[in-house]
Amino acid sequence: MKPIPNRHRKPIPKRHRSSSGQALIEFALILPLLFLLIVNVINFGGMLHAWICVSNAARTGAQYYITGGATVGAPVPPTVPLVQTLVLADLHPLPNSATAQVCVSTSTSATVSCNTGLPPADAPPAADSAEGTVTYPVAAVDVKYTYLPFIPLWDFPALRIHTTLPPTAIHRQAIMRILE
Repeated sequence: MKPIPNRHRKPIPKRHRSSSGQALIEFALILPLLFLLIVNVINFGGMLHAWICVSNAARTGAQYYITGGATVGAPVPPTVPLVQTLVLADLHPLPNSATAQVCVSTSTSATVSCNTGLPPADAPPAADSAEGTVTYPVAAVDVKYTYLPFIPLWDFPALRIHTTLPPTAIHRQAIMRILE
Protein backbone atom coordinates (compact mmCIF):
# COMPACT_ATOMS: atom_id res chain seq x y z
CA MET A 1 0.00 0.00 0.00
CA LYS A 2 1.34 3.33 -1.06
CA PRO A 3 1.14 6.32 1.41
CA ILE A 4 -1.05 9.18 0.40
CA PRO A 5 1.00 12.35 -0.09
CA ASN A 6 -0.02 15.32 2.06
CA ARG A 7 -0.38 18.17 -0.37
CA HIS A 8 -1.55 20.67 2.25
CA ARG A 9 1.67 20.59 4.21
CA LYS A 10 3.70 23.80 3.98
CA PRO A 11 7.46 23.68 3.70
CA ILE A 12 9.51 25.03 6.67
CA PRO A 13 10.97 28.46 5.86
CA LYS A 14 14.76 28.73 5.74
CA ARG A 15 14.99 31.24 8.58
CA HIS A 16 13.53 28.71 11.06
CA ARG A 17 15.87 25.96 9.97
CA SER A 18 19.05 27.95 10.71
CA SER A 19 18.08 28.90 14.29
CA SER A 20 17.54 25.40 15.62
CA GLY A 21 20.35 25.67 18.26
CA GLN A 22 19.65 29.26 19.29
CA ALA A 23 17.68 28.34 22.41
CA LEU A 24 20.49 26.09 23.61
CA ILE A 25 23.08 28.83 23.17
CA GLU A 26 20.89 31.39 24.97
CA PHE A 27 20.37 28.95 27.84
CA ALA A 28 24.13 28.34 28.05
CA LEU A 29 24.72 32.11 28.28
CA ILE A 30 22.03 32.69 30.93
CA LEU A 31 22.84 29.64 33.10
CA PRO A 32 25.93 31.16 34.86
CA LEU A 33 24.01 34.33 35.70
CA LEU A 34 21.10 32.29 37.03
CA PHE A 35 23.50 30.20 39.13
CA LEU A 36 25.17 33.34 40.52
CA LEU A 37 21.78 34.83 41.38
CA ILE A 38 20.67 31.69 43.25
CA VAL A 39 23.96 31.47 45.20
CA ASN A 40 23.72 35.13 46.23
CA VAL A 41 20.10 34.73 47.34
CA ILE A 42 21.12 31.78 49.55
CA ASN A 43 24.13 33.61 51.02
CA PHE A 44 22.20 36.84 51.61
CA GLY A 45 19.42 34.88 53.33
CA GLY A 46 22.04 33.19 55.53
CA MET A 47 23.56 36.54 56.47
CA LEU A 48 20.15 38.00 57.27
CA HIS A 49 19.40 34.95 59.44
CA ALA A 50 22.74 35.37 61.25
CA TRP A 51 22.06 39.09 61.80
CA ILE A 52 18.68 38.32 63.37
CA CYS A 53 20.14 35.52 65.53
CA VAL A 54 22.96 37.73 66.84
CA SER A 55 20.51 40.55 67.64
CA ASN A 56 18.16 38.19 69.43
CA ALA A 57 21.01 36.54 71.36
CA ALA A 58 22.30 39.91 72.63
CA ARG A 59 18.77 40.94 73.63
CA THR A 60 18.10 37.61 75.35
CA GLY A 61 21.38 37.79 77.27
CA ALA A 62 20.68 41.34 78.47
CA GLN A 63 17.12 40.45 79.46
CA TYR A 64 18.29 37.39 81.41
CA TYR A 65 20.98 39.47 83.10
CA ILE A 66 18.60 42.20 84.25
CA THR A 67 15.66 39.99 85.30
CA GLY A 68 17.54 36.95 86.62
CA GLY A 69 17.72 38.30 90.17
CA ALA A 70 14.10 39.47 90.15
CA THR A 71 12.57 36.05 89.42
CA VAL A 72 11.17 33.56 91.90
CA GLY A 73 13.82 31.14 93.10
CA ALA A 74 16.73 33.28 91.93
CA PRO A 75 17.45 35.86 94.64
CA VAL A 76 20.78 36.92 93.17
CA PRO A 77 21.53 38.19 89.66
CA PRO A 78 23.08 35.67 87.26
CA THR A 79 26.83 35.61 86.86
CA VAL A 80 28.63 36.82 83.76
CA PRO A 81 29.62 33.26 82.67
CA LEU A 82 25.95 32.19 82.87
CA VAL A 83 24.93 35.08 80.62
CA GLN A 84 27.72 34.26 78.16
CA THR A 85 26.69 30.59 78.12
CA LEU A 86 23.07 31.55 77.41
CA VAL A 87 24.08 33.84 74.53
CA LEU A 88 26.37 31.21 73.01
CA ALA A 89 23.55 28.65 73.28
CA ASP A 90 21.32 31.06 71.33
CA LEU A 91 24.02 31.35 68.66
CA HIS A 92 24.56 27.60 68.43
CA PRO A 93 22.49 27.07 65.22
CA LEU A 94 24.81 29.39 63.31
CA PRO A 95 27.88 27.98 61.57
CA ASN A 96 31.13 29.21 63.09
CA SER A 97 29.25 30.10 66.32
CA ALA A 98 32.08 28.88 68.56
CA THR A 99 34.17 31.88 67.48
CA ALA A 100 31.57 34.44 68.59
CA GLN A 101 32.73 36.96 71.17
CA VAL A 102 30.30 37.76 73.99
CA CYS A 103 31.13 40.70 76.29
CA VAL A 104 29.04 41.54 79.36
CA SER A 105 29.23 44.62 81.57
CA THR A 106 27.19 46.50 84.13
CA SER A 107 27.26 50.11 85.18
CA THR A 108 27.96 49.05 88.78
CA SER A 109 31.35 47.64 87.78
CA ALA A 110 33.65 49.40 85.36
CA THR A 111 34.90 46.19 83.73
CA VAL A 112 33.87 44.42 80.55
CA SER A 113 34.13 40.62 80.71
CA CYS A 114 34.47 38.74 77.43
CA ASN A 115 34.46 35.01 76.76
CA THR A 116 37.35 35.32 74.27
CA GLY A 117 39.97 37.99 73.68
CA LEU A 118 39.88 41.63 74.60
CA PRO A 119 36.70 43.68 74.41
CA PRO A 120 36.28 45.63 71.17
CA ALA A 121 36.89 49.37 71.28
CA ASP A 122 33.25 50.08 70.51
CA ALA A 123 32.04 48.04 73.52
CA PRO A 124 32.67 50.34 76.49
CA PRO A 125 31.37 49.41 79.94
CA ALA A 126 27.71 50.17 80.49
CA ALA A 127 26.96 53.61 81.95
CA ASP A 128 24.11 54.48 84.31
CA SER A 129 20.89 55.60 82.68
CA ALA A 130 19.47 58.85 84.01
CA GLU A 131 15.83 59.75 83.66
CA GLY A 132 15.02 63.02 85.33
CA THR A 133 16.40 62.90 88.87
CA VAL A 134 16.50 59.09 89.04
CA THR A 135 19.55 57.14 87.92
CA TYR A 136 19.19 53.49 86.95
CA PRO A 137 21.98 50.89 86.73
CA VAL A 138 22.16 49.16 83.36
CA ALA A 139 23.58 45.97 81.90
CA ALA A 140 25.09 45.63 78.43
CA VAL A 141 25.63 42.51 76.36
CA ASP A 142 27.82 42.90 73.29
CA VAL A 143 27.99 40.11 70.68
CA LYS A 144 30.43 39.99 67.78
CA TYR A 145 30.11 37.21 65.19
CA THR A 146 31.80 36.67 61.83
CA TYR A 147 29.42 35.44 59.14
CA LEU A 148 30.96 33.09 56.60
CA PRO A 149 28.94 32.54 53.39
CA PHE A 150 27.30 29.13 52.96
CA ILE A 151 28.54 28.89 49.38
CA PRO A 152 31.86 30.73 48.99
CA LEU A 153 32.86 31.59 45.45
CA TRP A 154 35.94 33.23 43.98
CA ASP A 155 36.99 36.78 44.88
CA PHE A 156 39.23 39.41 43.39
CA PRO A 157 40.33 41.32 46.51
CA ALA A 158 42.75 43.59 44.66
CA LEU A 159 39.86 44.86 42.55
CA ARG A 160 37.39 44.73 45.47
CA ILE A 161 35.15 42.42 43.48
CA HIS A 162 33.28 39.63 45.24
CA THR A 163 31.07 37.18 43.38
CA THR A 164 29.11 36.62 46.58
CA LEU A 165 29.05 38.11 50.07
CA PRO A 166 32.48 38.25 51.72
CA PRO A 167 32.94 37.17 55.35
CA THR A 168 31.15 39.87 57.33
CA ALA A 169 31.46 40.92 60.97
CA ILE A 170 28.08 41.25 62.67
CA HIS A 171 28.22 43.30 65.87
CA ARG A 172 25.15 43.90 68.03
CA GLN A 173 24.77 45.34 71.52
CA ALA A 174 21.80 45.30 73.89
CA ILE A 175 21.58 47.66 76.87
CA MET A 176 18.82 47.38 79.46
CA ARG A 177 18.03 48.74 82.93
CA ILE A 178 18.66 46.37 85.83
CA LEU A 179 15.58 45.56 87.88
CA GLU A 180 16.14 45.93 91.60
